Order: sequence, then C-alpha cells, then structure tokens
Amino acid sequence: MNWVLSLQSYYHRFMNHAFTAVVKGGFKSFGKRAILSHRYLELRGIGNISIGSMTYMAEGLYLCSWQGGEISIGDSCSFGAYNHITSSNKIHIGNGLLTGKWVTITDNSHGLSTMADMAKRPLERNIVSKGEVNIGDNVWIGDKVTILPGVHIGDGAVIGANAVVVKDVRPYTVVGGNPAKIIKEI
Repeated sequence: MNWVLSLQSYYHRFMNHAFTAVVKGGFKSFGKRAILSHRYLELRGIGNISIGSMTYMAEGLYLCSWQGGEISIGDSCSFGAYNHITSSNKIHIGNGLLTGKWVTITDNSHGLSTMADMAKRPLERNIVSKGEVNIGDNVWIGDKVTILPGVHIGDGAVIGANAVVVKDVRPYTVVGGNPAKIIKEI
C-alpha cells in the first residue's frame, strides 16, 4: 500500500511542476524553483502579482488582484493549504514567511461603513481598500488567521492560530486572539 501513496505523491509533484510551468509566464515576475499546487487553485489578475524564488503555495490557494492591486511575495515562503490573498491596493510579503492552513490576507472589503453602502447587497458595493498590508521577513502565521487592511507586521513576528489582526504588529512579537493582542515580546 505504501507504493500507492508514493506513486500519488510523485504524480502530484509532477502535476505541480507542470502546472507552474504553464502559468508562471502570466505573472509580473516568478522566481526560480517557485511552485504552485495544481489543485483547487484560483488565480486572478496575475499580471500584477510577483512571486519570489523557492516559494511554495499549497492546494486551495486563492490569489487575486482586483482593480490593479499589487501583490509581491518574497523568496523562500511557504503557504499552507487554502490560503486566501486578495488585493485591490498593495500587499507586500517579505522573505521566509510560513503560514498554516486557511489564512486570509486582504487589503480590501466590499464597500464602506456608510448607510448608502450598507443598504446595498455586498456584491453590489465597490471594492475599497483601507490601506496596504506589509508583512516582514521570517514571519510565522498560524492556521485560520485573518489579516485585515492597513496592517503592518514586523520581521520575526508570530501570529497565533485563529487570530484576527486589525493593528500593526511590532517585530519579534507574538500575538493572538480576536482582535490580536500581544502575548510576548522578544
């Protein structure tokens, strides 16, 4: 039975490399030895997205640029399954990032908190950004974290599982909770 699992692993690795070879030319830039999983993937506006070298993005990735939003991802990053990264402004992710599964990083939302917008169905509202997202080098983001617009996360920070990050996180700080609060500073 182990040979079946090994064969499946080789098949998926082969398919990931083949898929990456087909789509990488559409990106603004695509680093050497970067790999996108071929399974359950949604890509939009990839001409505005840069991916660094040796970066891996697991299955279920939702990577979207709306209205010319920019996404830049550094070298040696590893994204867990079912991550959702969407920009209508700018998202910058440094080198060496590690995420868990089901992470959302967004710089936008559907509409403003005004009566005129709130009276509309969410899909009828304009996509708006309340600020860029900037994530430093060597950041670890746990499972099911949500990072909201306008947030800057410093180098070496750790974001605990299930956290909702609504404010800046200083370098080498551990945060967690909803909303995320400081647990430890190093």
